[in-house]
Amino acid sequence: MNRRAIAAALAAAVVVGTGSGWLATDAHAAPLGSSTIAQADGSHHVGRVDTELVDSQQGRRIMVSAWYPTASVGAASLIPAHGLAATARIARTSAIWMHAPATAPTMAFAMVSATQDAPADTTLDRMPVVVLSPGLGTPRWILSGLADDLASAGRIVIVIDHIGESPAVQLPDGEIITGAPTSVDPDYMRERLAAREDDMRLILDQLPTLPVVGPLADLERIAVGGHSLGGTTAVQLAAADPRVRAVVMIDAPAGWPGAADAHQLAAPVLELRLSDPWPAEWPHQPGADVSQIWGAGHYSATDLCVLGGGTDLCGTVPAAQATSSSRALIGSWLDTHQEQM
Repeated sequence: MNRRAIAAALAAAVVVGTGSGWLATDAHAAPLGSSTIAQADGSHHVGRVDTELVDSQQGRRIMVSAWYPTASVGAASLIPAHGLAATARIARTSAIWMHAPATAPTMAFAMVSATQDAPADTTLDRMPVVVLSPGLGTPRWILSGLADDLASAGRIVIVIDHIGESPAVQLPDGEIITGAPTSVDPDYMRERLAAREDDMRLILDQLPTLPVVGPLADLERIAVGGHSLGGTTAVQLAAADPRVRAVVMIDAPAGWPGAADAHQLAAPVLELRLSDPWPAEWPHQPGADVSQIWGAGHYSATDLCVLGGGTDLCGTVPAAQATSSSRALIGSWLDTHQEQM
């Protein structure tokens, strides 16, 4: 990656965007050009492949990243994009949307410990699957560290960009689709939850034929999860789709006031709480296994905090500690429940 070219593109954005706070700095930001996403803890090397899925009947298209065990050793850019300008544009757009504009350079240069388009390790048996949905208005790659870690333990992990809501997504043909403004209005949230469920259902429908990972997926051991509204999406999908055998909610309400109710699920549920105090208006998930990371913030289980997100988003617990704790809690819970499926 040509760091000088990306830096120039980001610098141009700074000059253009000074009225929006682009010159602000954040003491938590990692040094420019550093590899900031913590290495996975599992025993397998990890590959990543990015794929566009299309539902021609509904005119629906989504982008997903699949993470999986491989024998290859390498590293890939955190942001799945083609070209320097696209990487810079997606970084600065996403940083603004996530209320952390100063993290854009760190996002653009960050790497993950995964080999792009590597062949899957076919010596393994069929692997359990985890499908992850990001929060409202956040990109799929903000969950890369978690996906990398879960895949290193012998899973297939698929992370989705909800096109139309995600800040900026590049398609295989090079087109970048920028999301529309988001809202917490109940009508908007009802519409988004329905669209998100359809997106995740499309993944389950096409899972057996996904490039690289499809033939290795164990369709009897599927978990879905997500951060914030992504966790809500997972609950709503699990209530309607019997293919979902476990649910992981990462700082997520079970429903949304005026938009979606909580459901009593047959599948086991992990509710990992990060916000302190827990928002009073967020419905709880009946029967969930509840864990809490004290001192964390809403984004502590995502990569935003190690990329330089401030305490308003990430709490006071050190980013590396929150990352390690959330990965361990989610991974051990999935180990228990996916082995029992």
